Amino acid sequence: MHPEMIRAIAAQQAADWQADAQASGRVRLARQARKARRHGSSTPDPLPGVRVPDYVDGTFHHEAQPARASNTEAQPARASNAV
Repeated sequence: MHPEMIRAIAAQQAADWQADAQASGRVRLARQARKARRHGSSTPDPLPGVRVPDYVDGTFHHEAQPARASNTEAQPARASNAV
């Protein structure tokens, strides 16, 4: 086999192993987080200021707002003084 092919195969295997190691690390962290939530861990939230909205429109569950009126009803009629 040509040396360039061997290097390419070795590089691909190394990248695959690294990706597998990173994936297993993420799985381990997710498992630890689920376990901590189940057991009521007293560790502080790492991102206390970050809020993720509950709905697609960016609102939160406790801040749900009533449906808005259509644009024509929401704006009062304006008198146009076109000359």
